[in-house]
Amino acid sequence: MNNKKTISIGDRVRIISTGQEVTVDQVSEYGFSVIKFNSGGTYRFLNHKLEKPSASNITYNA
Repeated sequence: MNNKKTISIGDRVRIISTGQEVTVDQVSEYGFSVIKFNSGGTYRFLNHKLEKPSASNITYNA
């Protein structure tokens, strides 16, 4: 199994369509996850519409 595509509870993931980073709260065997927004809300989202952000894209503002 490809570890880049594996989503686990507590992972920070990005919604592909919006680019927003969220936290995974629950993971289902049926292809969706419950994600937690930074504002505090939760929502069910399909796993194929989520991606793990790559470490190379991190930028630091000084």
